[in-house]
Amino acid sequence: MQKEKLLFFIIRKLNRIIPKKKNQIIFESAPDFSDNSNSMFNYIKNNKKIKSQYSLIWLVNDKKLLKTLKNEKIEVYSKNSLKGLYSVLRSKFIFNTHTSFVNIKSENQVLINLWHGMPLKSMGFNDSSESDNNLKTVRKMSQKNDILIATSTIMKNLLASCFYMDPRKIYVTGQPRNDKLFINNKQKLSQLLNLDVSNYKKIVLFSPTFRKWGSKVDGISRETNIFGFEDYNSTIFNNFLEEQNILFLLKIHPFEEKYYLSKLNNNSKNMVLITQNRLKDNLLDLYDILGAIDILITDYSSIYFDFLLLNRPIIFIPTDLKEYSKSRGFLLEPYDFWTPGPKILKFKDLIEELKKIEETDYKKERIVVNSIINKYQDKNSCKRIFELFIKD
Repeated sequence: MQKEKLLFFIIRKLNRIIPKKKNQIIFESAPDFSDNSNSMFNYIKNNKKIKSQYSLIWLVNDKKLLKTLKNEKIEVYSKNSLKGLYSVLRSKFIFNTHTSFVNIKSENQVLINLWHGMPLKSMGFNDSSESDNNLKTVRKMSQKNDILIATSTIMKNLLASCFYMDPRKIYVTGQPRNDKLFINNKQKLSQLLNLDVSNYKKIVLFSPTFRKWGSKVDGISRETNIFGFEDYNSTIFNNFLEEQNILFLLKIHPFEEKYYLSKLNNNSKNMVLITQNRLKDNLLDLYDILGAIDILITDYSSIYFDFLLLNRPIIFIPTDLKEYSKSRGFLLEPYDFWTPGPKILKFKDLIEELKKIEETDYKKERIVVNSIINKYQDKNSCKRIFELFIKD
């Protein structure tokens, strides 16, 4: 531990004196090459007017991905390599989605934290289960951010309170990843799944929140039953999907994939698990295909805040609402108001809802919540961020 502290101390000292390249930008995300950093990178890379003015560098952990990105002519280094460290020390701008590089960031660098979603659930200083030591770390790290982004004023204030952060450093821009929602990427989804998704009547995505983090479990663990329904029957569900010609996609949080891989039926033509590795191997992330989804199903994942931009049906499965509220808690309550869609607690009700659901159901409620959560309802979040924080 002492050696680690000494190492960070030395790196910080070096970072203060090493001159920065004003046109060099570092990108990092978790998982690698994904989320808001991925979208911001692609915006600059694909914009001919600005691409030539900047040097763009990715840092990743995955060795296989490292080789793939190099083959794509992307400058990329291992996050833990000397070349990776040196590139950080020479860069003026750093984009991340979590807390990478906050321990070594210097005053002559601009750390732009794009984060990885707007908060529905309690976190940081609003999470009563957090220890004092963890909160000290949260405060210390958040103070290193020069810029944090939000999607609306209410989200800006929530993030400020969660991170104990100066709200003047939090800017309402929208999230870069949401720019992709306005592209109906059925072609990319077909490519990812190696099947023609246009042959299906409906495409449904189930994306639950993560519950298990180390030894801590929020709500009730769903390792044996991903939906949390007591009456769930996988055979009946697969037959139903086939009869209704529904493509049912499952995207489990990367932290929890390992718990479900052996329990899900990967041979079904109508139910497909989208793993992080599958996305990574195709150089895609979830938001590259989210625009192709007709119906979203979730419980407490804030992915639905983003999906609201499309004003398409959302089904909620809060089977352990009481337990989850007690163990984790919510920043926005009451739950019923902030979740504009039917609340399903039984398997048979899910089947009935999927049969009858229409785009007009809960449409007005979605519009109301969307107007509060998302100030900007367009595909220009990357542009706003670039013009605000880099161009000048």
